[in-house]
Amino acid sequence: MTPKQAAAEHDDFMAHAGKVLDAAVRLKAVMLKRGLTAAKAKCPLCETGHLHGRLVGRKNHMRMWCDECTAQMME
Repeated sequence: MTPKQAAAEHDDFMAHAGKVLDAAVRLKAVMLKRGLTAAKAKCPLCETGHLHGRLVGRKNHMRMWCDECTAQMME
């Protein structure tokens, strides 16, 4: 892999990670506002799946995943 290819792959990964993080932050904010520990919402990344979110522990750490695409995150 050339340095140019590596840089492009890194940029693609960072763009995808940014979108996943944004979706997780928005889902967590809604969950905290409504007092929920589990929620499901339409996935903004793939448009066909659903994001599943869980808040756990005294600090409300989040676990989020999509049932259709590769979007997943653990806080």
